Amino acid sequence: MSTEFSTQQIHIKRVYLFFICSLMAAAATSVYYETLIPFVFPATLMFLVWVSTDYRKLFYGIFTVLPFSMEFYFEGPGIGTDLPSEPAMILLSLIAAFVLIRRNFSMDLFFWKHPIFLILSIHVAWLFLTVINSQNLLISVKFFLAKIWYVIPFFILPLLIFKQQSDFEKVYRVLYKFLFCAILIVLIRHAQEDFSFISSYDVVRPFFRNHVSYAAICVVCLPFVWAFLVNADKGSSEKILLSVVLVVFLTGIYFSYTRAAIIAIFIAIGAYIIMKKKWVIHALVLTALLFVSGIAFLTYNNKYLDFTPEFEKTISHTEFDNLIEATYKLEDISTMERVYRWMAGVEMISDKPLMGFGPGTFYSHYKSYSISRFQTYVSDNPDQSGIHNYFLMTFVEQGLFGFLIFLGLSIILLVISERVYHQTQNRQDRNMIMAIYLSYIIILSMLLINDLIETDKVGPFFFVNAAALILYHKLSADRPSEH
Repeated sequence: MSTEFSTQQIHIKRVYLFFICSLMAAAATSVYYETLIPFVFPATLMFLVWVSTDYRKLFYGIFTVLPFSMEFYFEGPGIGTDLPSEPAMILLSLIAAFVLIRRNFSMDLFFWKHPIFLILSIHVAWLFLTVINSQNLLISVKFFLAKIWYVIPFFILPLLIFKQQSDFEKVYRVLYKFLFCAILIVLIRHAQEDFSFISSYDVVRPFFRNHVSYAAICVVCLPFVWAFLVNADKGSSEKILLSVVLVVFLTGIYFSYTRAAIIAIFIAIGAYIIMKKKWVIHALVLTALLFVSGIAFLTYNNKYLDFTPEFEKTISHTEFDNLIEATYKLEDISTMERVYRWMAGVEMISDKPLMGFGPGTFYSHYKSYSISRFQTYVSDNPDQSGIHNYFLMTFVEQGLFGFLIFLGLSIILLVISERVYHQTQNRQDRNMIMAIYLSYIIILSMLLINDLIETDKVGPFFFVNAAALILYHKLSADRPSEH
């Protein structure tokens, strides 16, 4: 024991000496060349040493930077990334792979056999097959790699490091505090613009790509702020503080003027009642029947053509109330542009229904499948944005089986949430499981009109919530009579 300790001390001294030498060399080089670039090496070394002492620091640390990560594009190769979140995800993926190898890929058998783990594995495996079959291999490979460094650090790694409920709770305790600061910054900037609708697009930058990504991360985190609030002791300073945090979150979401996020809150309230009544399966069956009926109605005698927009009336709006009015009148340009892309997606599905066009390839092909009668003023799509419906995008890019796999994953997450919630006796744990369930309801409802899973403002929570749900399931199975 003492020999191991002295050997460890020698290693620490060597690393410390090497760091001091590299720092002195960087200082001398920096003075000579009049640049700060030489300090990158000792800074990186210090970071790696810090992480190597406990990689959990990096895992929890990434949730401190997610609200402030920024999109950055390298103009030469045309590659975009989110800084500093995406490099941290890649590093966490490598760490998780190293941990798995060191443990000989051993993991609790309950995790390996869990339905969520199995169907998510099938989802990734099918994604790989569609990459091989892709119409644009390079784009699909990039998409697949991006998916991997969401799944590994936010699903696999938590299964390795989560041992108790508090390990998961720490994720959202860290997140809401830093997200609270980001919301305050946005609200202060927005107040200087009199909270105008038109300025909501700019005040969220540079930390958020647009008001949608800003509202998305806020509304996904909202159920956990609620859970922490109801779990806090009555009259405690924590409860008072969390009440303020909840109000600020709701204020930020409202003044984001993001319809999907605001509607998602009301859907979550209804979903809360459904969970309490054990009606999740019933609600899913009813939703499926309504969806099939809607599709049958629109396709009968080409009824969908009656909803083609009037080109001159589909315009953008500068006031939120005008936008809401235009939405239900089918005169809002963003809504009708979505319809334009959805119709193109349907045409693409009919061409390649089984394997799809390949992950990430919708933008490369959809214009040749578009229907001119649904065209709007912004159909040239200079931002190269996607189809704005994740389920439809999955069908287009991964085919029928890819769509069914992701749909099955979504259903299983909700059904197991209900099962674990009613199996768990501990009130605080039940509130956290309810928060996971409501967070999924919010994510899935927003996916109906947005593509958000492969974004750093939503994607991490889709997967870390899945890992936490498995953990809570295991704990409820181990302690069925807990009070």
